[in-house]
Amino acid sequence: MKFAQLAILLMALVIALLTIVDAGKSKPKPKPKPKKKPNPTQTVRFGKKISGKSTWFNGHDLKGAACYGNLMGNSHVNAADSWMIGAVHMKHYKGGDRTACFECAKITAGKRSIVVRIIDDCAGCAPNQIDLTASAFKKLAPLNQGVVKTTYEFVRCPTKGNIKWPKSPKPKSH
Repeated sequence: MKFAQLAILLMALVIALLTIVDAGKSKPKPKPKPKKKPNPTQTVRFGKKISGKSTWFNGHDLKGAACYGNLMGNSHVNAADSWMIGAVHMKHYKGGDRTACFECAKITAGKRSIVVRIIDDCAGCAPNQIDLTASAFKKLAPLNQGVVKTTYEFVRCPTKGNIKWPKSPKPKSH
């Protein structure tokens, strides 16, 4: 009789374990949906005023300007803080990652305006944001302000006057 009770107990234990194991099996996880690439929403259109904001950068962020290194094969070009240059998030622009490279933008905050050349990518920038060198930002607002509401428009780059940016390079031939 003890053998029969032991057999029943073992059988009940096996069934309980199989139930637990079966319940512990998770359903196959659905494959995550691929992340949609953000659709570019901006264009380089001359003379169209756009409301946005400007911020500033300096130091290590000036090294390896994207429009030179990635586009032109001149990765040794490091911007200087004295240059009147800016950076935008290139992926926001229709026409390819470097559509805005070497274009100039007139940026206005209140009654103050500057013209900068776009030579870098700002991956953290929102649409309608231009990140400026500290020297360019200071012409619009004090650095401690950090962010300033602006309007901007793409303009033809000036060729005369006190130009403080590098000339557009020629692509390296390989």
